[in-house]
Amino acid sequence: MSINNKMNFGSNMNRFAENKIAESQLMSGKVLPASVVKQSGKMVTVSILLRDIPYTIPHLTVPLFGPEYTRYPMQPGDKGIVIPADTYLGGVSGLGGGTADLTPPANLSALTFLPISNTEWQDVDPEVLTFYGPEGVTLRDAGSNTTFLLAPESVAIVTPGQFKVSVGETVFTLTPDGWSLVGQNGVLTDSEASTSPAIMLQGWLALVGWVNGHQHSNGNGGNNTGGPTSQFSGSITQ
Repeated sequence: MSINNKMNFGSNMNRFAENKIAESQLMSGKVLPASVVKQSGKMVTVSILLRDIPYTIPHLTVPLFGPEYTRYPMQPGDKGIVIPADTYLGGVSGLGGGTADLTPPANLSALTFLPISNTEWQDVDPEVLTFYGPEGVTLRDAGSNTTFLLAPESVAIVTPGQFKVSVGETVFTLTPDGWSLVGQNGVLTDSEASTSPAIMLQGWLALVGWVNGHQHSNGNGGNNTGGPTSQFSGSITQ
């Protein structure tokens, strides 16, 4: 060992500490840009978007940020970031199971994918909560007893008990026993002979018009016998 190395203890210790810090930083996880390659069940496989690095980072299958009750239809090419945890995540994500301890994980083994906004996204009303998916939107309860499916060409609603639409004082109701339409002018149902006076009046006037204007063609050897010989007034009070 040269005399310089023997006497420059402080410089050598400083270099030793810097190397140890650099090694530790390489082992710790980092927030990195990423792009979705595919959705694998409840997980996503992502590609890390880095260039000019001396090694190849493989595709990683990681948990997708978000609660159980909102499922994101991630598509290939969707962009975001991967966020590292300080401990093992398999116990909470299901990727490996078990329970975490304080052992530091490897730098690519405790990541979660978080989508972030992009300038190329579709423009929407910033004052309105917007949901959409490539093939539509599904709303349902945990047991799928009631579902609302909005698709590109249809809207399907399935419910076991009751479907009701209210507009002001007008209410349309569907049940397993039938339907009803209730408004200011009366009630319509499919199981009872009830209707509104306004609707009955329109039907009555249509009937009067037919009675006063129809032609008979079956009493004169097949020739037209003309219209009614007298007009029916059809007066009715509402």
